Amino acid sequence: MKYKYRFKQKTNNHFPSLVYFQKFAGLLLERRKFIKTNNTMDIIKEIIIQARQFEGETETGGQNRSPFIDKINIWMPLAELGNPYCMTGICYTLHLLEEQFLIKFDLPKHPGAIDFYELAKPKYKTHLFEIGNLVFWKFKTGPHGHVSIIVGEPDENGNFPAFEFNVVVGDEAGVFETVRNTKGDSDLDFYGLLNISTAWKAK
Repeated sequence: MKYKYRFKQKTNNHFPSLVYFQKFAGLLLERRKFIKTNNTMDIIKEIIIQARQFEGETETGGQNRSPFIDKINIWMPLAELGNPYCMTGICYTLHLLEEQFLIKFDLPKHPGAIDFYELAKPKYKTHLFEIGNLVFWKFKTGPHGHVSIIVGEPDENGNFPAFEFNVVVGDEAGVFETVRNTKGDSDLDFYGLLNISTAWKAK
């Protein structure tokens, strides 16, 4: 006599089911496909949205310190507590997008703005002040630099809105939108531009 055994799958309420993992993997795959076929303006939009999540973060007592600033300086190789964080903030923003969208930016990871620009591949360097591009500045008084994300087109006088980490607006130092000029100002000289809208690929 042949016997037929019916196996009943036990339900474990403590662990997600295989179906759950399959659905989750499917969602990740769809998201990856979305990013691969997306246009560059969508990537630019995501960069600006992510950076603005930190808008209003301020230094506590100055000296480039706060719980948030300490966090990103600890995260960044070569950085130390109390270091300038303009470039580190942007690198951290890109890092979060990499995790969120399963992509990889083809860009350096360096806390120094001038070093970051010089290490970037020539194909990403541009002369255009376009939304989403990174604009690099060099201090007139030394070798160090600063970086901004362009968030609006320049007007007829060269003024444009820029989003920055490690900037002073009013009496506060922190993460804010400010206004820059394409020619720089009394403290900063224009140094270069990077178009990072295509500087990524799906993992």
